[in-house]
Amino acid sequence: MRKALCLIFFLVFASSSWGAQNTPAVPELPRLSLDNFSPGIQEQIGEAYSYARSHPGDAAASGRLGMVLQTYGLLQEAAECYRRAGQLQPDVLQWAYYLGVVEADQGKCDGAASTLRLALHIDPDYLPAKLRLANCLLASAEWDTSGRLYADIVEQHPDNADAYYGLGRVRAARRDLAGAAVAYRKATELFPEFGAARYALALTYRALGKADQAGEQLHLYEKNKVGVPPAGDPLLAEVHALNRSATYQVQYGAELEKQGKLEESAAAHEKALEIDPQLVQAHINLIELYGRLGQFEKAEEHYRTAIRLNPDSAESFYNYGVLLLSTDKFQLAEDPFRKTIEINPYYSGAHNNLGYLLERRSSFSEAEAEYRKAIENRPADRQAHFNLGRILVNQKKYLEGIQELEKTIEPEDENSPRYVYALGAAFARSGDRQNALRYIRQARDGAAARGQSALLTSIERDLRALETPGTPQ
Repeated sequence: MRKALCLIFFLVFASSSWGAQNTPAVPELPRLSLDNFSPGIQEQIGEAYSYARSHPGDAAASGRLGMVLQTYGLLQEAAECYRRAGQLQPDVLQWAYYLGVVEADQGKCDGAASTLRLALHIDPDYLPAKLRLANCLLASAEWDTSGRLYADIVEQHPDNADAYYGLGRVRAARRDLAGAAVAYRKATELFPEFGAARYALALTYRALGKADQAGEQLHLYEKNKVGVPPAGDPLLAEVHALNRSATYQVQYGAELEKQGKLEESAAAHEKALEIDPQLVQAHINLIELYGRLGQFEKAEEHYRTAIRLNPDSAESFYNYGVLLLSTDKFQLAEDPFRKTIEINPYYSGAHNNLGYLLERRSSFSEAEAEYRKAIENRPADRQAHFNLGRILVNQKKYLEGIQELEKTIEPEDENSPRYVYALGAAFARSGDRQNALRYIRQARDGAAARGQSALLTSIERDLRALETPGTPQ
């Protein structure tokens, strides 16, 4: 199947290959305007440019200059360098692939598709090139061809969420909504944080008249709107690695944090500050990162710097409040959360955490108001629903409390057993023994499956008491 597809895609190469007869003259190096870049980046680009100019027959020198220009967004100039490198060295994957990427990023899908086909002629197995070609064909409404290519990818790489997402888009464009839903669902199963796939699945379910399933997917989408599968593109990673800008280091650090690599993320943020000590977002992020790493003095140092550079940053105060909470400095934490809300009244997390602190000191009505504000500003905030439900149950407002707790049990994750347990306990306190048993047993099974031994011990103790006839609830 793959060989047949390759034949379909690559019969056109005689007219597009850089190695064809009557090859045009090697393009000149581009003219550059670097006034908007920092001195360090100007120096980096200047060194690559000087080397390429002094080695006019060296494809790698021209290609390296293209990579440096691409990483800083000089796409047209990078394309000229890649064309030059491709003329000098037509059998190298990098120059064709990078040119295809740059052309696609410029919205030149026709040219990009031709160039990416050339890249795949050089290396038919380079998966990122296949995906980018399929995406370009889809953007050009070549649904049959893109659909076949996505199908080929999932056949060869059944764990590729991006390919299933693309296949879903093709099917949706052809009004095959049931097939689109299958593909989108598979994409989200392979990568649960895939925001675009969640949103597309929600819209597809809505079009199919499945309102409940659409609502569930929108809820999951709200939890992580921008999540995407790891690129898995070593060639493009080489381009990104050349970027010495402070903002890129922050972006790279944020990606490392998502992967749970906290020490590496902190190092990337510190590198950003070496480049630009005034970059407020790096300081803000380091408050949280060093807090999670247990390096509280460093976290406090970055908090002081952040509020000095920007005293109106709500995120600085919020992260500092979380830091104080993590060290059980409850009284001190209240002021940063109030300051966060003063700057940004819609900051859901700050309302929720302030509510928790107010509840700790028995200011229940004020705590309830804060939890409600948290939910008003972020309806999908599970923790706020949990906190509000718990406080209502403690006030014996069982019906309303249970309604809030019912909103916490999905999506299914490591927190679900705790939330389901709380819902079961609320039913028990309300006198509904049947639903209490149902949910507490469900919580027991979930905690056991996840190895949550401490929680499991509490659940089993309460379950035994509830299952014993005549035991007070």
